This record gives sequence, structure tokens and C-alpha cells, in this order.
Amino acid sequence: MVRIIYFLVLIIDVLAIIDVWQRESNLEKRLLWSVVILLLPIAGPLAWYLVSRRIINL
Repeated sequence: MVRIIYFLVLIIDVLAIIDVWQRESNLEKRLLWSVVILLLPIAGPLAWYLVSRRIINL
């Protein structure tokens, strides 16, 4: 069961990083968001989706 959760988190992280590289035009922001997503595997993708959907403005 734990492996499934880890696998789902990994999939979400990969999808979030792909989304960052497709949406963001600035290379520094791409790298910053990628690092945030990798360092914070659950909160990072959540923050990216909230920011990219303009729910939170940064």
C-alpha cells in the first residue's frame, strides 16, 4: 500500500514538472519551480497548480 502512495506522489511530481516546463517561459522560474516540486513532493505540486491556475498570485 505504501508503494502505491509513493508511486502516485512520483507521478504527480513528474506531471507537475512537465506542466511547469510547458507553461512557464522564464528559465529561472522553470528551474525554481522544478526544485520546489522536487524538494516538497506533496506541497510543491499543490503550490504550482494553485499558482498556475491563478488562485494564488505570486
